[in-house]
Amino acid sequence: MPLRILQELPYLDIHYDYRNEWIYAEWRGDITFERAKEGGEALVSFVESEGCTKLLNDNALVTDMWLEAPEWQAMNIFPRLHAAGLLYIAWVYSPNLYSRFSADRAIDAIVQPVTLPFEDMTIAKGWLRVV
Repeated sequence: MPLRILQELPYLDIHYDYRNEWIYAEWRGDITFERAKEGGEALVSFVESEGCTKLLNDNALVTDMWLEAPEWQAMNIFPRLHAAGLLYIAWVYSPNLYSRFSADRAIDAIVQPVTLPFEDMTIAKGWLRVV
């Protein structure tokens, strides 16, 4: 997969995927509110600079997520991502129950962009390719 690294943080790598023309965000470890906020700001910046309409949001390596972050993301980051041009998010679940619960809370509150959760990376990529 031809990827260009846009940013590397201890808990998040953000890449541009040339083949699929989307941003790939690979989150890992414990996602605190501060990390969610910093990573979300970076994503807004890269959606704007790359003119990207799709995001593959990979939480497969997330071990825990702060439960208040979903509300903040849904009310702040996701409307800004949409305003920057993002239309679709494929959100790959973490196997961690609390992280999955946090992801579901965020996804349920998102009006735009269209966001669907997936258990499987291959299925997530397939959906993102056809929307």
